[in-house]
Amino acid sequence: MIRGAVAVAALAVSCYAWAGQDAVRSGDEAATKAAEITQTYALSKNKTECLLFDTADKGRYFLIRVRENHTEACGGEVDVSPVLFFLKIRKRDGHAVTTAYDSEHYEPLRRPSSK
Repeated sequence: MIRGAVAVAALAVSCYAWAGQDAVRSGDEAATKAAEITQTYALSKNKTECLLFDTADKGRYFLIRVRENHTEACGGEVDVSPVLFFLKIRKRDGHAVTTAYDSEHYEPLRRPSSK
């Protein structure tokens, strides 16, 4: 019976280590991860430097508001930065969902289609 308890304990430790591997600990880390997700999943056609990532700590996750960054280099009307979509990034493992697909509902990330 001790072997079973040791195996369960080892499994619990390995699961914790795996989940902690991609843990997001700060708003800065959440913003960086949001920028990576935006590019990887093609959530915006804008370059990363033409986007703003506003983070809010919501306890178990970070809420990131992704907005256009209107500048001379990026274009758009100065002093206007419309919201494009939101991301929720879970702190313990970095799991993310977004409103980028329909602007209303949080959905899992989808790989961009290769056309």
